[in-house]
Parts: sequence; structure tokens; C-alpha cells
Amino acid sequence: MDSQKNISALPSEKKKTSWSSLEILPFFTRSHGWEEYLRATPTLDVLTRNLINGSIAIVCILGLIGNGATIYFLACSIKRNSFTTFILNLSMADSGALTFFIITAIFVAVLTLHETTKLLAVFFLLFFELFLFTYSASQFLLTAISLDRCVAVLFPLWHRCHRPPYLSTLVCCLIWILSFLLSAVHFILHQTNSSESSPFLYQLIVNGLLCTPLMVVSTGTLLIHVRSKSQRNQRKPLSVILLALLCFLLFSLPMDALYVIEYFGSYNPLLVTIGIGCAALNSSINPLLYFFVGRKKRGKDQPRASYKIALQRVFKDEQQGSLEEQQAAKEEFS
Repeated sequence: MDSQKNISALPSEKKKTSWSSLEILPFFTRSHGWEEYLRATPTLDVLTRNLINGSIAIVCILGLIGNGATIYFLACSIKRNSFTTFILNLSMADSGALTFFIITAIFVAVLTLHETTKLLAVFFLLFFELFLFTYSASQFLLTAISLDRCVAVLFPLWHRCHRPPYLSTLVCCLIWILSFLLSAVHFILHQTNSSESSPFLYQLIVNGLLCTPLMVVSTGTLLIHVRSKSQRNQRKPLSVILLALLCFLLFSLPMDALYVIEYFGSYNPLLVTIGIGCAALNSSINPLLYFFVGRKKRGKDQPRASYKIALQRVFKDEQQGSLEEQQAAKEEFS
């Protein structure tokens, strides 16, 4: 009898082991596996889930197109300065997050249709960690941009005359290195079985405890100064960053809730889907903000402004503000 019980228990143990390497995705936490997610949902039937996933895929594709156009124009057609350096790196991070998110979603689809192997599990985990790497870099970069804009409006003369010109490039490099190390260390620890912790702990610290409070303070500061007459020459750059911060705070709320709920062991497939959709929107919406802030109201006979022209208008204000502030500083010290 005991031997028969042990034999009958083997398949389930093997099945559990085969899925253990996948307990990293939002639905692959320590207490919930992908099979549970697939069975999970009186609240989300198959049709609803497919419609939501299809909508998220469309958002990701449109976001890739918009961020790709931003990268191309900022790298090839628009004069580089500290602000455009930050925006270029932010677009690269958002493009990477969307790309790796799509690849991870493809792996999820494959894993639901085929038997899981160790190789598939390793590649899946690798691409998911790359998604977290670029998504964290995007959060860090937006935080750095918001702090840079706050310094620009609070201490304009120092920002234009005494700020090292290479500072933005240095900050971007440090952010990429830090984000990569966070994901690389977690990936290595997981592969060597040195840690079973969920990446939600790291994301909760990065997003909920570090980036979000700084962005709230920055948003309040920029909101006060955005209508100031002294900042009229930088109205469009400030408006872009303010809108990006507001969108981040709005779209990060479901992800923050997901981090907390998943880390403490509860499980809600609807919240998982909403959180992932908001993350995709957060990485896709910035090009749309650049276009709407940079476009001009046109008359009946005027052609529509292109995305390149809209970007040039946004960053033209930044360059004009820089020149005028430098001239004012020279007059003050002369």
C-alpha cells in the first residue's frame, strides 16, 4: 500500500518540480503557479482574457513604434543637450521593456501549449529579468529627469552655468548599470538556488519606496512652477515631464498594489492583468505626450505637424531657455 502511494505521488511531484523554475512571473510567485492562473478565474473567462491580452499586445506594438521614432529623431535629427539625453535613454528603456515583455508573453503562450523543459524555463526567466531590468531603468530615469527639472526651476542659474555638461550622461550610465546589476544578481541567485525570493520584493523597494515618493515631490514642485512667468521659456519641457510623471503615478498604482498583494501571498488574476496592462501603457504613452505638447493649433488650410516637428518644438523651448538663462547669468556676474 505504501509503495503504491509513493508511486502515485511521483507524477504530481515531478509536475510540481517542472513548474518551480517558472515561479517568477507576476503569476509565478512562490505560492502560485501558472497552472493555477490558467484555472483561476471565474472573474476572467477565456474570451475576456484573450481580449485584454490582445489589447495589451496592440498597446505594446504602438508603444514600440512611438518610442522607436523618438529614438531615431533624438539620435539623428535633434541637437543633443542634457534634457534630450535623458529623454533618449528613457525611450530606449521603454522600448526595451516593451520588447522583452512581448517576448516573455510569447514564452508564456508556448509554455501553456507545450510541456515545460528546463531550457524553456531558463530562457523564460532570462527574458523576464531583462523586462524587469529595462522597466526598472525606465523608473530610475524618469525619477532622475524629474529631479533634474526640479533643480532647473529652483536653481536655474546653477543648473545652466555650473552644472557639469557630462552629468546627464554619467547619471544615465549609472542608472543602466544599477538596473542591470539588480536583475543580474537576482537571476544568478535564482539559478544557483541561493535565493527563492520573488522579484516583487525588489520592485516594491524600487518603485513603491524609492521612485514613487520622489516623483510625488517632484510633481508637486513642477506643478507649482509650470505656470510661473519666470519659466515661460521652458513651458513645453516642463509640461512634458509633468504629464509623464502624472501618467506614471496613475499607471503605477495597480502595479504597486500588485507588488504588495502578491508579495504577502494573496492572489488576484484580475489585478495581475490590470497591472500588466498599466505597465504596458506606462512604457507606451510618452511619445503621445511629446506629440500633443509639441503640436500647434493649426488653421483650416495648414497641414498637420509631423512627429519630428513636434519633438523639435518641445526641445526648442529648452534650448532657448538655456541660452537666455546663460545670457542673464553673464549680465549678473559682469
